[in-house]
Amino acid sequence: MMSMKLPKLFRIEQVPQVFHERGIIFGYRHPQSSATACILSLFQMTNETLNIWTHLLPSCCAHTFSSMSKNARHICYFLDYGAVNLFSLGSAIAYSAYTFPAMLVRTTFHHYFVSLAVLNTTLSIGLACYSRFLEIQKPRLCKIIRILAFAYPYTWDTIPIIFRLFSSLEESSGEVANTYHQKHTVMAILACFLYAAHLPERLAPGFFDYIGHSHQLFHVCVILATHLQMEAISLDMTLRKEWLLVNSIPPSFSQTAGAICMCIIFSLINIIYFSIALYQTPEPELEKKET
Repeated sequence: MMSMKLPKLFRIEQVPQVFHERGIIFGYRHPQSSATACILSLFQMTNETLNIWTHLLPSCCAHTFSSMSKNARHICYFLDYGAVNLFSLGSAIAYSAYTFPAMLVRTTFHHYFVSLAVLNTTLSIGLACYSRFLEIQKPRLCKIIRILAFAYPYTWDTIPIIFRLFSSLEESSGEVANTYHQKHTVMAILACFLYAAHLPERLAPGFFDYIGHSHQLFHVCVILATHLQMEAISLDMTLRKEWLLVNSIPPSFSQTAGAICMCIIFSLINIIYFSIALYQTPEPELEKKET
């Protein structure tokens, strides 16, 4: 009977520094894996397996193929950042159409909300991609920039929700979904904390290599937050329908499909620019010494 030979796994000191994850000691894949080996690793317990299986389908490729080479790792995550930012813009479009609080509907803020969300996604992916060039020499700055890159578009998207939760002027139909908006906000904040804190693996290095490290918990929190977000938007879309038809701004191409097209174009420009820059940037001295 034929048996499938799974790829060999490595310890942290056996792979280049760019692949290192804080607090994760075992379970690293070969840093120059073939595409076949990457796919086989989907069915092998590595320190990336649950990261892959707890990710949204378009973004799971980043974790799957990130061990093919140093540059492939960076490019995979460039694409991942693009997908995350596209989701962020989608949230802004849905919020503009269905969840805006009564006190902000048809204001200047409402009119430019989606347009500025497109600008935010463009700046965000640029910052996130740039941060990868700082991973070796300035890891702390790298982490700060990357967290900022994702936190501020989310903060912008959440402004109308915060107004909703603290407003006493909201129409009754809009209050029904507020519990879901609250839960979504809490789960999103928890996800951000786990991503930034590297807990629990930093407290017990090597113990959470395969199951239970922060990136897996981060993914689970994001999934739960997204589910709660979709439930909240669905309730708003249904229960506020009559009120929105009378009072809100009618959807337009520039605020929906046009905004998405612009986001995709600007994201691809960023990804291509930083991918080319990878091959024109000399390796940091720490990497040279390691090899």
